[in-house]
Order: sequence, then C-alpha cells, then structure tokens
Amino acid sequence: MTILTASVLSDIFADNPIHIVYAAALLIGLIYAIFLLFFQGIGDALGDLDFAPSIDADMGDIDLIDADGASEATGVSMLAVASFISSFGAFGLISATLFDAGTVVSLVVALVGGVLVGIAAQGFFLYILSPTISSEVRQARLIGQVAEITTPIPLNGVGQIAFVAQGSRVTYSARATDEQSAFERGTPVRIERIVGGMAYVSAID
Repeated sequence: MTILTASVLSDIFADNPIHIVYAAALLIGLIYAIFLLFFQGIGDALGDLDFAPSIDADMGDIDLIDADGASEATGVSMLAVASFISSFGAFGLISATLFDAGTVVSLVVALVGGVLVGIAAQGFFLYILSPTISSEVRQARLIGQVAEITTPIPLNGVGQIAFVAQGSRVTYSARATDEQSAFERGTPVRIERIVGGMAYVSAID
C-alpha cells in the first residue's frame, strides 16, 4: 500500500512540475496556519491589534494601541495570508490532478479559490477573533490601574469606578475583591481583575 501510494504520488508530481508548487503551498500554508493558531501568542501571530484609541465612557470599552504586531486589524491578517497559501495549493492540486485541468486553468482555479478562502479567513479574523482578542488585551492592561470610586461600593454590593485612560474618563461597574469591604465615594482603589465587564478593586495601601 505504501509502495502504491508512493508510486501514485511520484506519477502525479512527475507529470507536471506545477503539482510540486501546489503541494508545497498547501503544506507551507497548513503548517503556518497551525503555528499561528496554536504555537504563538494570538495577539502577535494573527496580526497586530493596532486599533485607533477610542473610549466609550458609558460602556467602559477602551481601545488601546498595541504597536508590536505584524499588521493592522484593518489590513490583511497573517491568518488570511496562511489561508490563501494553503487554499491556493489545495485548489490547484485538486483541479490539476482530479479534474485534469491544464496549467493555466489550474492556476486560475487556485488563485480564485485561494482569494475566496483568504477573504473568508480575513472576515473571521476581523469580526470574530479581533473583538475577542482585543477585549482580553484591553482588560489585561487595566490590571493595576488606579481608579476612583464614583458610586459607593457597599458590602457585597456593586458600585462604580472611574479613571483616565488615553486622556479620557472611563467608568466601570465595580465590586470589592474582599466582600467584607466597602468603599465611599472619592476613595482611590486599585483594579485587581476584570470579569465580564465587572471590575474588582481593592484598597490602596
């Protein structure tokens, strides 16, 4: 079986050198996509989360800038590039081997298929991955931020905090990390964590 498979593959690649190009593109694209998704930090691998700073004071939604990535979210993500490369190889190989398409036709099919899958991957990145990732990045950066109590936090209750980020005032609903603690209006506190849009704060020693 192994010999037969090797023989078939040898015949396929020997028949037309462009088959090797398609196979290489498929392999490289798949390896790169797997690397991006599983072996590198999402924020660095899938593309830069370079968002223009905008702050929604009512919702407590902060867009900060991360300038260390590879491409802006409004540009082409690395996931889309990897998807294009692997799809180019897959469509080209399928059209050339299974449907006996000529070189020109297989190239056209490979390009069209690669572009369509790349666009789909870019949409997935922009509308599904980016909002989730950027939200986690933004919230992580708020840990340790000093804020002020604007609505008193009662024992085991919910109040509100405010702080300045990127030159604008931002508010969050807040609870005390210690349920036995209460904070009066105007008290400075430190953000310890954010869960589901709720800030958990502690007293500043």
